[in-house]
Amino acid sequence: MTTRLRRSWAMLRGRSRRWLAATFPGGGRTVISLAVIALLILFAGGIAVNLVNQLIIARHLERELAAAHSEVSALQATTQALAARLEYERSDAATEAWARDLGLVRDGDIVIVPERVPSAIPQPPPTTPVPSPLPTPPPNWQRWWHAFFP
Repeated sequence: MTTRLRRSWAMLRGRSRRWLAATFPGGGRTVISLAVIALLILFAGGIAVNLVNQLIIARHLERELAAAHSEVSALQATTQALAARLEYERSDAATEAWARDLGLVRDGDIVIVPERVPSAIPQPPPTTPVPSPLPTPPPNWQRWWHAFFP
């Protein structure tokens, strides 16, 4: 098992060295080739970071869009309710209900005004209230204190 693993590792190393030698002249270990590889890695990392940032911004914008849609639907429901209320307020039924609340009557209505009927039980005569003594005013220093520090 270990010999098989060693052979696979050696074959992989050989292939990677041949690829590096073919891709980057100088055996693949020159400073320029390593710098190019580092720049490619940095470039790929920058693209990955930018992609993640764009995904985060897109998710935030989707949440704002959903909140705006819910607010629009709530406002549309309010608009419909207000339109129905306005239609009722412009109708004759609303005018008549408003007039009835004010105590107005239509032509041909019979108005019944109840009268006070004296009660059979005599009411006791009203008693005169006893005036309560006036409270004593606070001392002068307290009045000044409340005037400056309310």
